Amino acid sequence: MIKKDNEKGIALVEVIAALGIAVIVITALVSLSIFTLRSALRSKLLLEGTKLANRELELTRALRDSSGTWDGFLTSVAPCTIASPCSMNVSPLGVSYVPFIENADTTEAITRQFTATVPGGGDLTGTEDTVRVSVSVTWTIGADVKSAYLYTDLTNWRGR
Repeated sequence: MIKKDNEKGIALVEVIAALGIAVIVITALVSLSIFTLRSALRSKLLLEGTKLANRELELTRALRDSSGTWDGFLTSVAPCTIASPCSMNVSPLGVSYVPFIENADTTEAITRQFTATVPGGGDLTGTEDTVRVSVSVTWTIGADVKSAYLYTDLTNWRGR
């Protein structure tokens, strides 16, 4: 085998090119991993927020079902307006007339609250047969504020 004099630096160029390609591939994989972890965290928190919102709706439905009358239910949720949202207490079952903040002393604070309005919008007057309960759950990831919203219409299914 005869070596040519002009091929003396070929191995060094190949090593440098291979290292450059390896750096690009590794950088892409690290970026993909970080993006995947962030997306997984956002999805997990959105699922948790939706579960909390659904729980708030179910507690409101349980309050309606356990109230002696529809008028009693309306009286307890009527103060929960858009300007003054409320939250539900589990034990004893009832309305707290302020939003509830879980983990208030940490950076993972989650606020849950609900409002009760007529389905078309507006405050309750006490004569409605349908009440729209809207729940929002809000949390912060870094500098981003994320939320989950659910609503349902509760009706006077037992009569007055």
